[in-house]
Amino acid sequence: MDTVEFSRTVPRELVHRLSLAEVFLTGVLARDEDTLDIGVQIPRSHAFYRDTAGCRHVYDPMVLVEAVRQSLLMLGHDLFENPFGTKFILRDIALRDADITALAVADVPTEVVLRCRIVRRFRGREGLKGARLSYTALIGDRVVATLDGSMSWLTPAQWQATREDVRATLGLPVQATFTACEPGERIGEALVDRRDAANVVISPLELQLAPGTAEMGTARLLVDTGHPVLFDHPLDHVPGMLTLEAFRQLSLATAVETGALPSASAVLTGLKARFTGFGELDLPITCESVRVEDDGTSAVLRCAMKQAGHTIADGELRLTPAPAEARPI
Repeated sequence: MDTVEFSRTVPRELVHRLSLAEVFLTGVLARDEDTLDIGVQIPRSHAFYRDTAGCRHVYDPMVLVEAVRQSLLMLGHDLFENPFGTKFILRDIALRDADITALAVADVPTEVVLRCRIVRRFRGREGLKGARLSYTALIGDRVVATLDGSMSWLTPAQWQATREDVRATLGLPVQATFTACEPGERIGEALVDRRDAANVVISPLELQLAPGTAEMGTARLLVDTGHPVLFDHPLDHVPGMLTLEAFRQLSLATAVETGALPSASAVLTGLKARFTGFGELDLPITCESVRVEDDGTSAVLRCAMKQAGHTIADGELRLTPAPAEARPI
């Protein structure tokens, strides 16, 4: 039976990356009209997705989320036949039941097959305008996680009009600056399980009482448009992966500070997030995280990102303490 390709990456243009090192997809193989296999290689060394203080023996499942995000772009071009220049909007994304044991770091880069199924095609008066897809992440025959995501797309002219409307509503000039700015005071990297302070994306944690008497962690989003991974290429808005990383870091700090986790050495084993607005680079953004569940083995926190009085993203994360040892399958 045919198998997906792992010997080279897909063209970087298909996943909207400038750096070849940031392309994780290696190929795609159609199984039928609605099912495809997508190859992913997880790097053993990565400046962002392998920058961890306490989970060195476990791959960061967030790299699977990034692989799904890249696949949405690739399929938007290759499968749904959108030309280059089309603007894609990530609507929501989810990761479920990440298997920490199966994601143990091996002696060679790990090859993953994302078995992708097209769940729904969204149509408008002008034709196809978006899609929802589900994924099963496989290492060999073992399911290591399930994921899903949805996207929509706009022509360059539609995108420009949308961005002009949004920024005009906020009283901002149409053209946002792309210049890297001083990100401000960061939370301590060890408090969010990072070794490199450049990968810290939130300000120091503040705790306050949330509705219902739960303690809520809050922080400012720190936007560094010079970050080589999160801003691999110029953008005029906060990218989705920066939003998810802010949710993760704030949830880690909040969970530890409120006693839901013993330390920040925890693996992201579940995530679901919705993107409901654009995060503007030139306005302050705040993040909130509050515990909704902990069962002694993991903690679940609900998050929101707000700008100018509006929620622009929300989500829920599950964090599980990293095991003392994990062996590759």
